[in-house]
Amino acid sequence: MKIDTKDIVKQSEKFALNIADQFSKIAVKPFCEVSFHSLEFRDRTTLKKYIDKIPKNNNPLIYVLQVQSQKKLKRLIECFEDYHSANKLKVKNKDRVNLSKYNRTSSDILYVGSSTTNFKTRIKNHLGTEGTRTYSLHLCKWDNNLDYSVKISTYEVIPESEEVIERFIVEILEQQFWDKLSPIFGKRSGL
Repeated sequence: MKIDTKDIVKQSEKFALNIADQFSKIAVKPFCEVSFHSLEFRDRTTLKKYIDKIPKNNNPLIYVLQVQSQKKLKRLIECFEDYHSANKLKVKNKDRVNLSKYNRTSSDILYVGSSTTNFKTRIKNHLGTEGTRTYSLHLCKWDNNLDYSVKISTYEVIPESEEVIERFIVEILEQQFWDKLSPIFGKRSGL
């Protein structure tokens, strides 16, 4: 089989130029900021009332989760380390909770993520009231009922026109947030 490597390079260049063109036609702007106290998100009914206050949005979002007290964050990480050791011994897809990767950074940012479809469900996953199979923080499953607040800052990815923003464009933006903030949990986008 003969492969035209010059053509592959040329096609790759066209692809990169297309991506650059797409970036020139979007903006990333702060969308909303919400804070949840741990007592508010441990109960699904109470959480629903707060989640419903988040404005609806049809554009992709980049989100950043942060504990608002350094002292509480230190204690929260200790709770995670205790839980993580026991959770690893459980059976995958049976009784193990699929937790986000632990990066052991000294950041004050818990997690950086993005959503192109259902942001509210994703937040429920991270807070721990929804499911165990999706890789998320699942905070209330391991926080030992610690008294703390989480701030969620969201950034809207806005297209210049009505064009749909491709998922990989959102992932590139998420990577830039991730690289700048070095979150304690999660993984860098898969690109």
